[in-house]
Amino acid sequence: MKLLILKTMQAVRRHRFSVIALVCVLAAFCAFSQDITFSGSAKTSVGVFIRGDNAGDFSSAKETVSGEVDARFANCTVFIAGNAYFNALAANSGGSFSVADGLGAELQEAYFTWTSNEFAKGLTAGLKIGRQITAWGKADGIRIADILCPQNLSSLGTANYSESRLGIDAVKATFSGTYFSADAYWIPFFRPSALPLESWNPIRKALIPSPAGVEVVLGDISKPELNIANSSYAARVSFWFPAIDFSLYGYYGFDDSPNLSYEPGAMPPPKITVTGKYYRYGMAGFDLAVPAGAFVIRAESAFFIERALQLGQTSLGGYKRKNELRALAGIDWNKNGWMLTAQYYGDVVFAYVDSLARDAYEHGTTANFSKTLFSDTLTLSCTGLVRWNDLDGFAGLKVKYNLTDEISLLLAFDGYFPGPKSDGTYGKYKDLSCVRFEGTVKF
Repeated sequence: MKLLILKTMQAVRRHRFSVIALVCVLAAFCAFSQDITFSGSAKTSVGVFIRGDNAGDFSSAKETVSGEVDARFANCTVFIAGNAYFNALAANSGGSFSVADGLGAELQEAYFTWTSNEFAKGLTAGLKIGRQITAWGKADGIRIADILCPQNLSSLGTANYSESRLGIDAVKATFSGTYFSADAYWIPFFRPSALPLESWNPIRKALIPSPAGVEVVLGDISKPELNIANSSYAARVSFWFPAIDFSLYGYYGFDDSPNLSYEPGAMPPPKITVTGKYYRYGMAGFDLAVPAGAFVIRAESAFFIERALQLGQTSLGGYKRKNELRALAGIDWNKNGWMLTAQYYGDVVFAYVDSLARDAYEHGTTANFSKTLFSDTLTLSCTGLVRWNDLDGFAGLKVKYNLTDEISLLLAFDGYFPGPKSDGTYGKYKDLSCVRFEGTVKF
């Protein structure tokens, strides 16, 4: 056991060293580049819960400074993006205010790209190495085939679904032409979704319920060992023509969310220890988009092979491997500053068993409406989602005003609503309904 721990610690140190070395190489490349651009922003976010036991408490209180460096030389590019932040909720989590506990930083992307000169009637080849964010699929705000990048699920303050993506440390090879592009990914380092596991995080109660009178202890959420055998692999082939765009996807690797297990302890007092583990699965999917005047018709589907699905708490957690199919159909309309998106999605598990922590078939509808006014300085938007299994849902309202091209203000409401008979998937977050204010300065 000691030898295993020592090898794991050495692997982690090597991984950290490789990331630091990569950043140093990228920085050196930037120093010798002929074309360098820098941009960034500073954002303040303050939110308040408005419902239930949390009413009146702060949902967010965060200051974030972000920056991007884009350096180009010949056929090569270096891109670095990251942020530093101060989270007042984390700083106040220990019973006394600590500035050090609230400070943090994140490397969002840091990659090197090379693109060949054109050859053979428009064909090119390329290589991207490092931490990178890639969006898969054409769904709006719902994960169907978009499983390549993990998500930041630890915060309610993420402005939209696209901003919740986390970068993967990967090598991407690209071969493209006039009407197509083919990508192949090798992902040697596993990166999970960020979960709200901190004691101060109000979302933790929804992920890990704490029954009255029962002590809940967070145990080990074990990640795959850092070795070549635990690499993940992915591929995408995209085609775009005047009448249709479509893509094919494939993935074999680890799920970015863990399966949880609940271990009751000796009584009294009652105690439950929560542990977790990540498992492999395969996925094959596609998407397409067809323009029709002011409308765009979209479709997307993904078939998950032998995915480890979570069992309910009554079974003390764990998993069963099942095949799963997700699909979505949507339509977009955009004209004169008006934008409307509507989608229907379905998610079915084959060979379903009652012990799973979900229904055999889950489905819902989403709608998004927005309108720009006053020369695009004011944007009004409304987002809604209804899950038909329990009639629970989500509603979001946003008002964004651009004082200048660099300064903007945002007032938002996020509401979670239970169904008439049960909370459902979204209703369990009902006490996390909140309003928030954001101010952003770009530079």
